[in-house]
Order: sequence, then structure tokens, then C-alpha cells
Amino acid sequence: MEPQKENLGETGQKPEVQIKNLRTYQGDVEEAIAKNHFTTSTILIAEQKRKAQNEISNPEIATNSSARNKFFILTGTLFLILGITTVGVVFYLKSRNTAVIVQNTKALMGFSEEKMISVSGLNREKIMDDIISEKQSANLQVNSVLYINTVNTENEPENLENVLSILAPNMPPSLSRSFDKKYMLGIYSFDSNEPFIILTTSDFANSYSGMLKWEKDMVLDLGKIFSIPQFTGSSTPEFKDEAMKNKDLRVLKSSDKKTVLLYSFIDKNTLVITANGDILNAIIGKYNISKQIR
Repeated sequence: MEPQKENLGETGQKPEVQIKNLRTYQGDVEEAIAKNHFTTSTILIAEQKRKAQNEISNPEIATNSSARNKFFILTGTLFLILGITTVGVVFYLKSRNTAVIVQNTKALMGFSEEKMISVSGLNREKIMDDIISEKQSANLQVNSVLYINTVNTENEPENLENVLSILAPNMPPSLSRSFDKKYMLGIYSFDSNEPFIILTTSDFANSYSGMLKWEKDMVLDLGKIFSIPQFTGSSTPEFKDEAMKNKDLRVLKSSDKKTVLLYSFIDKNTLVITANGDILNAIIGKYNISKQIR
């Protein structure tokens, strides 16, 4: 038997075998769209109708979804109201605290303790004695300050004009008027407890010239507070110029050459009166720190 020969056709070549393309999801979708003449819009509308029918057929799910949305909206609103209220309360309290500090203190630098001394209705000797008593009894750590808050009968800060009229009755009126209302009286603890006075001015020229005029009576006015020995006879206290760390000082020394009183304009707006250079230097340091944080 002869082997069968392949039918090569008229051309003498093998006929091509048609292989159908593989079916894919994308192809099926495209074929369905072509047969039914779908468009993007009709597909979107159909999807929305399907979701609506699902919600209608499942009312419990739709109700739960709506309830959750209402819960989240209500909770968010409550938290927003609570946050706004909290911020408002904090701002209000801070504003009140700031107002109280401004009203009830004249302190120009940081202090460790505070003592109120009434200057209304009391004579000069009694007020002087109260200040000296605080100087002698204050139990302060080294490099700390007792702030003496001079107040009126209602425990409100006394104005500087009244305080100076009591502490320094011989101060030239032009000098008293040259000072601003901010001032501070206190005790500084260093080697010992020493008083100090800080005055502020916006008129440096008049304040400086006024201090030179007051020098002849400063010991008479402040000698008791600063424990300065009285100058006897016709001798007049003589202040001299000195300098310390780029600060100009006017210094009064006793007969044994010890500094008993000095004053210095530590800047164009601030005058410090105290007992010695160490106290002045310590006050300048504390004052500059307080000035930076104000």
C-alpha cells in the first residue's frame, strides 16, 4: 500500500489553519458594547440605577448608612464647638491674668518674695521703720530679691509721686516730675541685705541734672534706709564719678573710704540707687534678664 500524500492544493502549499483568538474579559465587554450599542453614559446610568435598587431592596443597610453619617456629622460639630470654647476660655483667662499683673505690681525685675507696705495715712518714720524691719528680718537666699510693694489703703499700687514725697521730701520738684510712673523698691540679698530703688525716666537730661542737685540732700532723705552714718558739722556729702563695667556711677564714700551710697543710669531710661557696686552689678544682671522676657 502506498503511503497517503498530503493534499497540498493547487498551489502546492499547506492551507493555513484559522486559529480563533483567545477570549478575554476586555474582549467580551467590547463585544457586548458593540452588539447592544452601549455608551459610557448608558453604562453610568445603569450602575446608578443598580445601586438605587440595592438600597431599596436593602432598606436596613441604607438606614444604617444614613445613621452613621448623621452620627459622624454630629460628633464633628460637637468637637468643633468644644475646641472653639476651650480656646476662648484660655484666651480670656490669660487676658485677665495679664491685667491683674499689670495692675497689682510695679516690679521691674524678677523677685523671690513680696511684701506689701502701706504708705497711706502713715507718717514717714513709720514707713521708714517698716522698710528697715524688712531689711533686717528678711531671710533671703544669696542673689535673691524681696520686692517691697508700696500700696495705698485699698492695697493698690501707690503712685510714685506720693512715695517720693514720703521717702525723699527734699528731692527737687523738677526731678520728681521727670520720673515716669514705673518704679521698684526692694531688698537685695548679697553679702548682706541691702535696699535698692529703681526709677524710670523718659527725660534723661532733666533726671540727670536733677540728681546732681539732689546729691546734697540724698543722705538726709535716704540715710536711714541705707544705714549711712550722718555727716557732722558743716560738711556736705560729696559724690564722685566712678565707672564699673562701662557704667558711669556717682559714688558717696564714708570717711574710711567705703562706699555707702551710689546711683547710676544703667541706661537712658533707668536709674538705680543702692548701697555698693556689688549690689548694683547684680541688679543690672537681673534687670537685663527681666527686660528681655517682658
